[in-house]
Amino acid sequence: MNISHRNLGIDALRVFSIAMVILGHSGTFDGSSLLSVWRMPLFFILSGLFLIPHRRSLRVEVARRWESLIIPYLAWSMIITLIVIAIKWDSPADMLHHLYTGWRGGTGRSAFWMSSWFLLTLAFSAIILRYLERFARWVAWTISIAGLVASRIFVYLQDIDVLDGHPFAQLPLRLGISLPVIFYLLIGQEIRSRIMPVVQELSTTRATSIGVVLVIAPLVLAHHFSIPAHYIHAGRFGWPFITPGIAVTVTIGFLMIFSTGVNRLLHRWTLLGQIVGRLVRTGSTVVLSHGLILLWMHAIGFNSNSLGDLFIRFGVALTTAFAVGLLLNMTPAARALSGVPQERPLRVTIAA
Repeated sequence: MNISHRNLGIDALRVFSIAMVILGHSGTFDGSSLLSVWRMPLFFILSGLFLIPHRRSLRVEVARRWESLIIPYLAWSMIITLIVIAIKWDSPADMLHHLYTGWRGGTGRSAFWMSSWFLLTLAFSAIILRYLERFARWVAWTISIAGLVASRIFVYLQDIDVLDGHPFAQLPLRLGISLPVIFYLLIGQEIRSRIMPVVQELSTTRATSIGVVLVIAPLVLAHHFSIPAHYIHAGRFGWPFITPGIAVTVTIGFLMIFSTGVNRLLHRWTLLGQIVGRLVRTGSTVVLSHGLILLWMHAIGFNSNSLGDLFIRFGVALTTAFAVGLLLNMTPAARALSGVPQERPLRVTIAA
């Protein structure tokens, strides 16, 4: 397997990681803490996998992140602003509160901007890491680990009531979270250069079997020992070394499964592979729109803690957000709302 060429299995894993973000926001359920152990690290590690060291200049990186992440964030924020004004027009104080906290970001952000921090944190982390490439590699590792250590100290000070909030999370747009997240981007780079060449030498069956073990075994241990999960948006990274280690191991397991067996399947089923290729380019739209869909589901009555309502919320948000993304990407609004070039309608060829 050579991921310098398009690996549809890794594209499918990126789609899967976004789907798990939606599931995590749909509600809590038995075992949902196990989902939170790895779902956000998976999202950032996969981003690091494609952030090849020294491939772009800092200027090009800034331009790329501006087009692919920040412009969609600003465009969707304008849409969300109009929605908030329409919904909260009769409650001016409530409306202004949502608009202020939504645009400011940080702790106490408006629920209408539920997932916007993902894109901004990724953009700033990638730009900072690209800047740090001018120094020795250990500098980036030191800064990222220092960010994790500082975040852990802040959590401790919160727990003993010395701090009212987490300083990283309280910064506007949660900019402080970008520093510890660099750790996961670096992990993604290391996996690409060190782990994936080894996976390339394995048979599909062996790689998939090892991958399943690497996914299941750490989660069994996490459940047995009640290991705390990641809540990255709040600056919480679980137990030092242990929680991140579990997330990294699970991510490697998923990569082994998806980059081999799933990739082979998608290359055999051409149409399915084409659909995955389209879905992976809807990421910004899905991340920024699914929160609005979940809020709407709550408003119309699907707001109980039952497992049935949770999966209805998840199913509707998942299918609607991806459908909206696919449709938008075939319009001139693709660059502004999804950060990708406009695509042609998908053509399906039926053999005679």
